[in-house]
Amino acid sequence: TKFELLQEVRTEAGQDEWAPFAGKDEWELAMWLMKNVGQKSADEFLKLPITRNRTNLSFHNNYMFLKKVDALPTGPDWECKIVKTTGDRRGEDGKMMEEEMELWFRNPIDCVKELIGNCYVLLTQVCESTVKTLDT
Repeated sequence: TKFELLQEVRTEAGQDEWAPFAGKDEWELAMWLMKNVGQKSADEFLKLPITRNRTNLSFHNNYMFLKKVDALPTGPDWECKIVKTTGDRRGEDGKMMEEEMELWFRNPIDCVKELIGNCYVLLTQVCESTVKTLDT
């Protein structure tokens, strides 16, 4: 699978499972920053003296942080289609107004294939399902 191939390439390159981040702690900080903090605030946080002096991160500003994020493996390609929609108002000519909009999406079949090929995701889902079953 694509996931196994990626793991093999990382192992051959001497990278661990947290690459491109320095380890689990840095990975968890990166996840928190992406979920909870905007780019400007992330940059301010990463430039704070306490962050720089006590955390020993492999990135020291938002630019370097996002370069690491961009180095992460990606899923199926995004596609864009232009969709013409008709509104609920009439234009000066008396016709219903129309607008062209971008519709961004991923092929759902490719997404499912990606998830099935990712052993970690499958294991996580099985474990979460088991815990939920045991809790009930």
